[in-house]
Amino acid sequence: MRYIGGGHKKKYRIIDFKRNKTGIPAEVKSIEYDPNRTAFIALLNFQDGEKRYIIAQNGLKVGQTVVSGSENIAPEVGNAMPLTQIPLGTIISCIELRPGQGAVMARSAGAFAQLMARDGKFASVKLPSGETRLLLLDCYATIGVVSNSDHQLLVSGKAGRSRWLGRR
Repeated sequence: MRYIGGGHKKKYRIIDFKRNKTGIPAEVKSIEYDPNRTAFIALLNFQDGEKRYIIAQNGLKVGQTVVSGSENIAPEVGNAMPLTQIPLGTIISCIELRPGQGAVMARSAGAFAQLMARDGKFASVKLPSGETRLLLLDCYATIGVVSNSDHQLLVSGKAGRSRWLGRR
């Protein structure tokens, strides 16, 4: 590919985009930098002992409890729930296009969408591009804006810093 090469070696962190561990609360153990994406990631420690990474939302703090699922879950930052359960007008991110597919929209630093309306089996979501899109109500989304919204303000300062990122 053109203008790509070199760059610092990166270890890949496996991110849980599906958030399919429903009803089990998880504590945020740490908020970490991830070289593979613009947003920060959060390490979750589930009550049953399992650990997973998710994309961190703005306002997510270490020690906070997050949960994913559809029953009796409050629409608080970091919680993942189907569009049926999210109040209208809520800011959301990490949205699925098809139920069970895993988050594909509004995943980069500072990105968010807004749940506008529900009609029949579809929800109307206003995306970061300004496009309004109809999604099935069974699709999951995470409450809140993706972390590291200051990412676009970074100034690299020198050509070498772009090279470290693998941009020739």
